[in-house]
Amino acid sequence: MKPAGQNLVADVRSMLRTVVPVLWPIVTFSAVLNVLLLSGSFFMLLVYDDVLASRSGATLAGLLIMVTVAYAFQGAIDVTRARVLLHTGAQADRRLCDRLYDVISRYEQEVGPMPSGSAPVRDLDVVRGYITGPGPLAIFDLPYVLLFLAILVLFHWALGLATLVGVAVMVALMIVGDRRTRSPALQAAAIAAARFTMAEDVRRNGEVLRVLGMSGRRRSSWDSISFKLISAYDELSDVSGRIQAMGKAFRMFLQSFVLAVGAFLVIDGYATGGVIIAGSILSARALMPVEQIIGQWKNMTEAGQAWRRLSALLESVPLREAPMPLPRPHLHLEAQNIVCGPPGRQKVTVANVSFRLAPGEALAVIGHSGSGKSSLVRAITGAWPLLRGAVRLDGASLEQWDPVQLGIAMGYVPQSIEMFEGTIAQNISRFEPDPDPDAIIAAARAADVHDMIVALPGGYEYALGGPAGGGLSGGQKQRIALARALYGDPFLIVLDEPNSNLDAAGEDALLAAIHAAKQRGAIIIIVGHRPTIFAHVDHIMIMADGQVAQMGSRDEVLRRINFKPEPQRPPQPEEV
Repeated sequence: MKPAGQNLVADVRSMLRTVVPVLWPIVTFSAVLNVLLLSGSFFMLLVYDDVLASRSGATLAGLLIMVTVAYAFQGAIDVTRARVLLHTGAQADRRLCDRLYDVISRYEQEVGPMPSGSAPVRDLDVVRGYITGPGPLAIFDLPYVLLFLAILVLFHWALGLATLVGVAVMVALMIVGDRRTRSPALQAAAIAAARFTMAEDVRRNGEVLRVLGMSGRRRSSWDSISFKLISAYDELSDVSGRIQAMGKAFRMFLQSFVLAVGAFLVIDGYATGGVIIAGSILSARALMPVEQIIGQWKNMTEAGQAWRRLSALLESVPLREAPMPLPRPHLHLEAQNIVCGPPGRQKVTVANVSFRLAPGEALAVIGHSGSGKSSLVRAITGAWPLLRGAVRLDGASLEQWDPVQLGIAMGYVPQSIEMFEGTIAQNISRFEPDPDPDAIIAAARAADVHDMIVALPGGYEYALGGPAGGGLSGGQKQRIALARALYGDPFLIVLDEPNSNLDAAGEDALLAAIHAAKQRGAIIIIVGHRPTIFAHVDHIMIMADGQVAQMGSRDEVLRRINFKPEPQRPPQPEEV
């Protein structure tokens, strides 16, 4: 794992390796294009000074053919340059997309709650949109302002000086625009992120808002933050619009001023009529990149802020280099004085927990709400980083395992069940590219959910629509989640209150699955409150205030707490 600073440098270098090779063609195209842009000015100069004086139609035809060819090449190069830049933005997006997915998937488990939700995805879109737009092309054209100024000076120093003053004024407008728009842009971005987070909160909790009559109260908050966002965008657009309008008006004035200067030069005999027209065109061309940058200032400011937010996000979650593959675990699980708490919060919810389980053993973790049970299983599965201690499979800590390899060896049913958009088969197979249908059905049968699945429209191809689970009940989702946890016969199975939504038949299926997993040598950890789970466990851990209050064999712990178990029900596996 790389340090945070090196991590950001690696991300930037990774993107630059993709972008830089295609920047050189853009630089070359920009040089050729800006030279070709001189053709119009020189065409007007030659027409006014030579063609009109000589009245030569052949000369005019020849100049027209040459300028037509120059314009054709200019258009082709301009289109090619834009397409290369579009390809550059797409390449940068693809380069960062995988990294961003990795960061988003790990951020809340390692750093803490992501304050802006999925805003980083929008930030990446903003950066790509700016890269593929006209803003960068104006920046590439900016150095050639010096070329146009030099040619104007060759015509006459007064023309060059007038245009130089105009460029200085436009640059001053750019600086003023940057200072005036920076604060409104930051404010608008923060409010937009807050409104998006509120929208997601309303979407997730729409049912509760409606039933409890809270929609109107939340709408007032929504209206308030929407008004603030509109005000911030209005302020930003107002400042940007004024700067842009001032720049456009000044450019038009400067073009007329250069015409007047050229006219004075002609009157005094220092220039020809063609110089007036050519000088006016060149001065306008010299100011055009600056004006384009001012016009794109808002987009450039937003893209810069988006990139800084992306950089901070990438820096906060270090890159993970894939470790050397290890053999599939099959020996034991060991927790060594583990200490953990919610990521990003200065709070310890589990302290100094140690135990060791052998193949075929099952551990029940019980305790009052808030005693640290769910925190413990999150630490065991690696969902939360450890503050101290280690969780080891076959002697290797979780950090030594490749995440994909570790996932194959682990089954997990969290307390809050989430179904991903896709079919039931895809959810059970954990979205494997080419899953084995027999393994999917075997996992479903192990969770006793096969008959329920085939009774649905489309069976295993029944579409699940995200967290809502495609209209399935809580018990149905819980049993499909159990099938997902059992897929591939994992060595370690962690179940966090897997029977909270199950009826008697569902509990029988759960107990049968636990019994079958133990028979094949799996290690099972179950968090629960119902005494039915005690029937098929070997050890019981009682937690209180984040620590182990009692732990021992099932019968020993039950005897200590004076618990009288119900008559044991044998597991009832589904007949095949």
